[in-house]
Amino acid sequence: MKISLLTTGGTIASVDSDRGLHPGLMGERLLRACPDLMGFEHDVAVVDLMTKDSSNMHPSDWLVMAECIRDNAARSDAIVMLHGTDTMAWTASALSYLLNDVPVPVVLTGSMLAAEAPGSDASGNVYAAFHFALQLAMYKRRGVSVAFAGLLLHGPRITKIDSRRKNAFVGVDYPLLGEMRDRGTHKVAWLTAQVPTFSAERPWGPSPAVETNIALVPIFPGLPARFLDAVADTGPRAVVLEGYGLGGVPFMGESLLPAIERGIARGIPFVLRGQAPFGGTDPAVYEVGRRALDLGGLSARNMTREALMSKLMLLLPVSAPSDLERHLGANLCDDVL
Repeated sequence: MKISLLTTGGTIASVDSDRGLHPGLMGERLLRACPDLMGFEHDVAVVDLMTKDSSNMHPSDWLVMAECIRDNAARSDAIVMLHGTDTMAWTASALSYLLNDVPVPVVLTGSMLAAEAPGSDASGNVYAAFHFALQLAMYKRRGVSVAFAGLLLHGPRITKIDSRRKNAFVGVDYPLLGEMRDRGTHKVAWLTAQVPTFSAERPWGPSPAVETNIALVPIFPGLPARFLDAVADTGPRAVVLEGYGLGGVPFMGESLLPAIERGIARGIPFVLRGQAPFGGTDPAVYEVGRRALDLGGLSARNMTREALMSKLMLLLPVSAPSDLERHLGANLCDDVL
């Protein structure tokens, strides 16, 4: 089988300098820094796409990645992409939408320590990504996934929960796609029975664009309503309001509802989601959420923050206001459950 290895920078490719760690290793050197891959007998084509700390990734980079993946998918059985961990969940979500019609599997990985650092997790993660990619291709499974710390996680259902530990990612309300298991002296990639579903719907069409003029506002006790008015005054294309619990918004004391109503009257969609990473959003359960829905607020349902924001970025350039709620709630790649 043939695997295309795309590199984008990140901690895995980093080298030290007087200004701190920064990406500097290219793909061939990264492969040499992964001793677990010794004896790997499949054809690997390396494409050094970009060299960025993932904190510097911009949504326009997702479009470049998607185009490169599509190009390489035409001559590969699987794609492995190395990426920094800071925004890996964002990229995995965005690519899940942009590539939901690509027939080959795309596996992202990276590391919490630089590939050439002592005790790095890079070699094990890259080994797992390659072997998961082979298994996915063998069983004709597609979609974007993340291989990290011995687990295979579904792209639009992950989030980063730790800034230092090697098991930094977790799947949110979604079963594992696979895990590495011991077999004698080595590990093998084992796939679970969980196979994501994909829709043929692509609201953004063949030439997607991204709209980043979106405000993300977490509520805290005592948040002044005038702050929401100030956000609306900047002219965002949408506001994602992260409320409490299932998406609750306070209406006693410092009520936020009048500011939400004023924003919606100005044509700004307000999308409600809870701040808890697990359990999803359902503002209709409690009065504190239903009042906001009655004003025209939209529910994020159980999308992760990363999936919701990247989906909005892709939808806003093409969706009429009357279609936004339907498109946002459409399950395109098991992003909405």
